[in-house]
Amino acid sequence: MSVAHKNQQARAAAREKQTADVARRSRWALALRYWLPLATLFFLALALRLYRLDAQPLWLDEGETWRTVTTNHVGTLLVGLFRPTEAYPLFHLVLKVCTRLFGDGEWALRLPSAIAGALAVPALFALGYALRGWVLGWGAALLLLPSPFALWQAQDAKAYSLTLLVAILLALTFVHAGKTQRRSAWLRFAAVAAAAPFTHRLLLFTLVSSALAWALTTEHPRRRWVLVGAGLMGLGIVAALAFSLRYRGASGQFAVLDPLTAGWLTFSQFAVGQGPGTVRKLWLLPFGVLTLLGGLRLAWDISRGRYRASAMLVLVAAAFPALLFAMLLLVQPAYEARYFTIVFPFWLLILAWSLPEIPARLPSPTSRRLPVFGMLACGVFGLIAALLVSSWALYLPTKGLFSGARVKEDYRGAVRELAGRVHPDDLVIVHPDTILPLYDYYAPRVASQPLPQPLTYGWLGRANTDRERELRELDSAIRADLARYKRAWLLIAPDHAAVVDKPKPGDELGLVGLAFQYGDHERRLQCNNPAFSRYVGVWLGCNNMPSVNGAVPQPEVVQPAVFGDALRLRGYTITPFPGGIRPGGTLPLTLFWEPLRSLAGTNYIVFVHLTPVGDPRPLVQLDGPPLEGGLPTTFWTDPGAQLHDDRTLQLPNDLPAGRYQLLLGVYRAEDGERLQVSGTTQPVFNNAVLLGEVELQPGAETP
Repeated sequence: MSVAHKNQQARAAAREKQTADVARRSRWALALRYWLPLATLFFLALALRLYRLDAQPLWLDEGETWRTVTTNHVGTLLVGLFRPTEAYPLFHLVLKVCTRLFGDGEWALRLPSAIAGALAVPALFALGYALRGWVLGWGAALLLLPSPFALWQAQDAKAYSLTLLVAILLALTFVHAGKTQRRSAWLRFAAVAAAAPFTHRLLLFTLVSSALAWALTTEHPRRRWVLVGAGLMGLGIVAALAFSLRYRGASGQFAVLDPLTAGWLTFSQFAVGQGPGTVRKLWLLPFGVLTLLGGLRLAWDISRGRYRASAMLVLVAAAFPALLFAMLLLVQPAYEARYFTIVFPFWLLILAWSLPEIPARLPSPTSRRLPVFGMLACGVFGLIAALLVSSWALYLPTKGLFSGARVKEDYRGAVRELAGRVHPDDLVIVHPDTILPLYDYYAPRVASQPLPQPLTYGWLGRANTDRERELRELDSAIRADLARYKRAWLLIAPDHAAVVDKPKPGDELGLVGLAFQYGDHERRLQCNNPAFSRYVGVWLGCNNMPSVNGAVPQPEVVQPAVFGDALRLRGYTITPFPGGIRPGGTLPLTLFWEPLRSLAGTNYIVFVHLTPVGDPRPLVQLDGPPLEGGLPTTFWTDPGAQLHDDRTLQLPNDLPAGRYQLLLGVYRAEDGERLQVSGTTQPVFNNAVLLGEVELQPGAETP
């Protein structure tokens, strides 16, 4: 082999090595510049979205999601993909798989939304990068990362977090397909486009927006037909939504808002996840400034910039659905901020558009390019301010998602209180019937014994009858129901009840609430003080009925005892739940009293102790005024009146099974002095009379 030939081979090998080194460095540069940010953003977003994922209780719509997923087979959910009335059937299928794997706890129900919300952050980075560059990608992704609006959707067992992700993927695959014009890229876009309507029907707006943006930026000869078709399709979707809402009678659940008010509310929700009245308007200023700056830069790029197609897509995807929603609001009330989730990522891109891309070679600050530095400084300052406000809003006292306060409807707390106080022979009314899934969900989770089957009035507000007829029917029905029980509970969500049972001015609860409190001619005795325990979005009330079907309730165990010269105990009744009295459960006890004189001016406290047999030291203690404060003894002014007092002892989980005794006494609230016990044949321990013995069954049932 000649020397020249050897040199030629050496040079070829060197060129190959140099090419390989360049390719390797390019791969590392791509990984550092693109894939590493994607992975970092995903894990940061996932950590935020999994944080306190199950801290908030399920609210109304999440309860309906749980019922839909757990009561339907996979086949039924598959059929739902093709039902026009199903708004987001694909989400139910995804959640069905998740609940099969992880159960149906709050954490598992929200897990798909959390994962989708975490994926949306790097997806938005990728979209921004594809549209204009890495500055736009980072800016939009950082705004989405701590967004209170996005975090709420990501910690909600609804389809809107997945909708956010698919809206971003639609735009991302559309941009890639338009840039590369490869068949594989168009197939990816077609696959996402095919899944979009099953993810949420509202994503049809995003699909139409993509077609409209293409028609406005292409030179294709048929662009005008696409433009007209997109406009007509948008109007058709609006008409279909209006017809569907009116046909289903769903308008009552929405507030009547004009488009401008709806736009202002949506802007505030997008910015801080709160209504504009919750925070000072000053906190919305960074988002307003970024929107203005980004909008101006978008207009500039559309008119003469090199990012015209990208800017047009962002503008159309944000403005066209918003315009269609405004038209819908003019003819049909249908506003909820989450419906604008399909607009949200493009609004974030508008905010980030205020940040100019940094050129590879930075110009001198004293050159003609000085305005670039000024705009960059304004954009960066606005971005930092917006991120600080978003983070602060998450911890807003009593309102922020991470504040530690209840910010979702607290059915968990209301049902837990009910479980700790209800007797198995009590009446439980749940109103409206749309919150029944929440009762069914939490009842076995917060109680160690089965709670009473609730009663609802599902026909109220839905029958094609006049209001006066409904009033008569409800009055008759609720009187008959209440007459059969000695105590009744009302679990009511006032805002949701108002949809089917609109209250009159000055009334908060509507017909069912009024009938529950005052609907018959007997003197009700409330067993709550105040009348309702108020939780976020849901109230719990209790009434003690003086008679059952016209007869005064009597004790099962007749055991008289006199306390001082004030009260006479007529006896008591213990009504165990099915399965008996168990550790970790409750001991339902009803005491039957009779005042011996007018007790006006008194404030007596009744105590019940659960003690070992033969040992008066209490293991479980319950002190409180009669009827749990609903009727203090100072109002017992009618000697000889027969009253019953229902109370419930909470039993510790570690209480050993076996026999125990119940002791009962009365003392004055002012000084704690016990009233002397007389007129009884039962043993008395330190002015506490022995009611009797109870048997605790071994082992607590797992809720």
